[in-house]
Amino acid sequence: VSGTGGLERNLWRADYGTHLRDRAAVLTLAVEAGSNAVDADALTGSLSAPHMSTQEQVWTLLAANALVSDASLSGITLNGAPLDGPMVRMMETDAATPQAFQNTGTTPVDITLTTLGVPEVAPDAGGTGYAITRRYYDMDGQEVTLDAVETGTRLVTVLTVTPFEGGEARLMINDPLPAGLEIDNPNILRGGDVRSLDWLDTAYPEHTEFRADRFLAAMDWRNDRPFDLAYIVRAVSPGAYHHPAASVEDMYRPAYRAITTTGQMRVTE
Repeated sequence: VSGTGGLERNLWRADYGTHLRDRAAVLTLAVEAGSNAVDADALTGSLSAPHMSTQEQVWTLLAANALVSDASLSGITLNGAPLDGPMVRMMETDAATPQAFQNTGTTPVDITLTTLGVPEVAPDAGGTGYAITRRYYDMDGQEVTLDAVETGTRLVTVLTVTPFEGGEARLMINDPLPAGLEIDNPNILRGGDVRSLDWLDTAYPEHTEFRADRFLAAMDWRNDRPFDLAYIVRAVSPGAYHHPAASVEDMYRPAYRAITTTGQMRVTE
């Protein structure tokens, strides 16, 4: 979808851009050049989205910097004192104290309040544009659960990403590990050698990272067919653990994303 609103289609762009990124760049250049060729107010009002890519974030920040005027002339006071520069405050909820803003000028001024936090109840599996599932198998290809995994057991984690529609995207897959598991053999995917697991049929991502706490993969995908990624884990520490959700996200159109369910796992002696 072009223009200033709506969900942009996930089409392949060699410059990693989006319409929002382009609008922010045009606004930045126009304001810095002092140009009246564009409607700066209309462009400013269009630079919002629930999820922004890194490109969109950077150019929106540059546009905001270009638009910043002398805060002391705005007529805004904070706790009775005039502002002497752009006002950004970060506060912990438990330690936050009341802040008194007053507009002593004649022009309305917008103040943005953003809250960040971790939900008490994990969201359900789902997404926009994609679905992702996570399953575990023994080394012979039999699906297993994580209710009671013996220490030292090796399992194959299989992530399945399913596009809901035709499209082209640079996807990031992120699978956090529960504390009772560790990645056992990164080379099985990094080297593309899955011959020892001939029951697998996996795609080959452009980039993978096998970290201590998660598996990450970057995948360029240009059709509507599902694909699988796989890696091997080993149960290492007895105990009961929270199992975070895996996710897939279009890196340059992050409104297209999906998550699995969260869960629990138990490692036994």
